[in-house]
Amino acid sequence: RLNLVEGGGVTTNAIDDEDRQNACSLSEEQLKELVRLTCIVEEEYGMPMDVEWAYTDSDTHLVLLQSRPITTLFSIDSKMMTEPTEKRVLYYDFNIASEATTTTPFRHMDMALYCRMSNAIGGMPQITSWPADPNMPMFNASTRQYVNMSIFLKYMSTDHCSKESMLLDPYLSSLFASKDCDRGKYRMKKLPKGVNMKNLWWLFRQFPLMQYYKIGKKYKKDPEKAKEKYLEILKKDMSNLAELKERGYQQNEGLQKFSDELIRCVEPSLTEELGIIMFILIGVFKGLDKERREGKTEEARSEADALCGGYEGDELMQVNIDVYKLANKLEASIWDEYDHAELHLLAKRIQGNLDGTLSDLPGEFLSEWTNFMGRHGWDGEDQLFISSPRYQDDPVLLLARMRPNVGSGIKDPALTQQEKLSHRRQIMKLHEGRAASKRFTSPMALSRIRKRNLYLDHLLWIRNSPKLHISAVMGVLRASILQAEQSLIKAGRLDAKDDIFHLDLEEVDKALSNETYDLRELVKPRKVIFERALQANECPLLIDSRCRILRPDPPSHEDV
Repeated sequence: RLNLVEGGGVTTNAIDDEDRQNACSLSEEQLKELVRLTCIVEEEYGMPMDVEWAYTDSDTHLVLLQSRPITTLFSIDSKMMTEPTEKRVLYYDFNIASEATTTTPFRHMDMALYCRMSNAIGGMPQITSWPADPNMPMFNASTRQYVNMSIFLKYMSTDHCSKESMLLDPYLSSLFASKDCDRGKYRMKKLPKGVNMKNLWWLFRQFPLMQYYKIGKKYKKDPEKAKEKYLEILKKDMSNLAELKERGYQQNEGLQKFSDELIRCVEPSLTEELGIIMFILIGVFKGLDKERREGKTEEARSEADALCGGYEGDELMQVNIDVYKLANKLEASIWDEYDHAELHLLAKRIQGNLDGTLSDLPGEFLSEWTNFMGRHGWDGEDQLFISSPRYQDDPVLLLARMRPNVGSGIKDPALTQQEKLSHRRQIMKLHEGRAASKRFTSPMALSRIRKRNLYLDHLLWIRNSPKLHISAVMGVLRASILQAEQSLIKAGRLDAKDDIFHLDLEEVDKALSNETYDLRELVKPRKVIFERALQANECPLLIDSRCRILRPDPPSHEDV
């Protein structure tokens, strides 16, 4: 026990009473009083608070000493905060459930390129970025992108938000349905300045909705024939991308122009894919997902689940298959020589064999390794982040992914895909038979099932294609950016690896053409913000302007 000493200081005194040694420092009544005080403080400030307190006068009088926000939980930009007396604003983290599907904070270049490419590919190249103003419907914060849900809650209920987000993310749906998500608390009464129907109509007109509709209509009419045309477009786009990769960026033209060229390479196939997804695949998936969750019988739910898998041509699945094949070209005995922490040694050994300084690995493996890097070297973690390492520049990432594919009992994903494909087609045939038996009571059912089955066979595999093709573009651009980074570090203008990703392409181009341009002045504050964001132990889907993280309701007795 610590006791205060008259005149200042404390003394440490042993407690001889064994009962007191094992007793709680606070009584139950004191704990309840402390909880009440803490709740009052957090309610006043609207966020988790670090509260310092003390009991005085023989442990009978509770005193609040000081209180401050717990910034280590999750912090938002100061511009997103509201004062305690102001109405709270609700923010939705767009990046967790969007194409990016990541909780990793964005660096400056990640944010700039993600906005630029997603808008260009979405048919709006004239919109190069999102606004930085949190009063806008969608905006860029320092390391994340958010939707101002308070604006949308002015026009739609939380129940509607919950229902519509179920397909996107069931957890998000549960947040909108929770007691925490109080529409009365967060609903915006008056639209912010700059948000009006005229501006929203202008933005809507920038989106090539009619173009996508016509594409979807074409694929609805004859999915099989339209798919063959799409494959021709895709082949040409990938060929153009390979040629541009081979040529590399020209320093006299700059990285900004090179990125625009890369986007144009894949724009035709991506436009086709977005039309298919928006006007065919989303509708099909909504129907299957609802049946999978709410089907009247276990059999109906199981059949809907089977229809969601087993697609020939799925590029994401093909990467998994190729990883398995590559991993098993190397004997298990070689894998046994390295634990996870030593994979960098295996990477060095592989490079030595490729360089010709070593010759102790199978030629078949080395050939397959080279082919894999040519096809999938752009892949890695957080593929839509230009700052994220790729297999081509960090082979240890690939080896870490390969390793779990080796050993007894590891099934070839190609076999799994074929089994799922066979099962899906059995269910499709079963559904056609059921519909045919009801042709007199439901005359249109058979044609609807047959049309749906054509979509499943010829189009559903495209669902992952846009993200993969954008990732391939990012991989090519990243290789050129790393070249520029090496030259800037060598010239003493950048201090460390990855510092270049705290710049945007325009700033890098300016630096490459102007030796007096101070990059450190730009990098330092952005790097501080990014590293602070990395320390957060949570990335919430919904958070309000007082840093309050919304949670789903706890399960009821009926749910347990």
